[in-house]
Amino acid sequence: MIDTTSLLLTQADLQRCGATDVDRVAAALEQCLIAHEAGRFTAPPSSFLKRPECPHVADRIIGLAGHLGSPFDIEGLKWVASAHRNPERGLPRANAVIVLNDPETRLPLAIMEGGLISAMRTAVVQALAARYLARPDSSSMGLVGAGRIGALTVWAIKQWFPDISTIRVFDLSGQRAHALCDHMAGLNIAVEAVSSFDEALITADISIATTTACDPWVTPECFKEGSLFLNVSLMDPTFDMVGLADKIVVDDWEQCIHSDRVLARMHRAGQVDRASIHAEFGEIISGKLPGRESADERIFFNPFGLAIEDLAVAKMVYDRALALGLGERIQLVDEEWDVLF
Repeated sequence: MIDTTSLLLTQADLQRCGATDVDRVAAALEQCLIAHEAGRFTAPPSSFLKRPECPHVADRIIGLAGHLGSPFDIEGLKWVASAHRNPERGLPRANAVIVLNDPETRLPLAIMEGGLISAMRTAVVQALAARYLARPDSSSMGLVGAGRIGALTVWAIKQWFPDISTIRVFDLSGQRAHALCDHMAGLNIAVEAVSSFDEALITADISIATTTACDPWVTPECFKEGSLFLNVSLMDPTFDMVGLADKIVVDDWEQCIHSDRVLARMHRAGQVDRASIHAEFGEIISGKLPGRESADERIFFNPFGLAIEDLAVAKMVYDRALALGLGERIQLVDEEWDVLF
């Protein structure tokens, strides 16, 4: 008898299942990116819901479906919505729901809060990039954009780089920058708010951009020799800044160029092509290509953000929920004849 119920998992359930455990999330993401490199995935184009009266780049809803093969064997969808003015309302900028489906019956296995998974996946991918691409002796970080993703990224990287002693943050809102510093102080992580973006980035060994800016602003002066730049945002780096990179690493080249982000724009302008890209990240994690090879390399990491990464973390959480007996069973699917007659 096939179980036709679905498991409903709240954000609190996800936390109890390890969704905020950097090591657990990273292990799932490494397996996911290795599966990506081996071609064990399906990722159709994303579905974007944009209204003309909401022109800001962060005002949209995106549907991202995918299938992820062994060792996950899962299908599903992330439905992520974003409103750039939400922080002014005391609300998260982005929220999400994730649905997992059985790859054989296609029945919904689970429905779960997706904002936490999406945010943790985003942050831990950057931490993994730092692990593989930053100098091991990195001692400073610079962050521009004092929102939830920026804070999570700093926190995740600090788990694996405990010797980082200088962290500077800039935000157009000084209040948000100081709020981030106060929050981090509660986690015993010292962060200093500075008065300009270049003050945050110019001396940083690991630079992080997590803004919703529509126009490029990161200049070449912000890309220090030997540093790693984590381009979490959409349009922050200028073409000249990216052009300084000794290595460009992406998660998925095809996804990157079918967007409106910096590499896509550079590709359309004839300034970058697949031969310009050192590696997709899975090639480095699987050992097929090297990561950082010298202390003075400038490395530009540009993840598109893949739905299969969210599915990998969601499947890890779902399996742990089953093992721990967490979540609420709901009956979404009934026997066909009982419904129709």
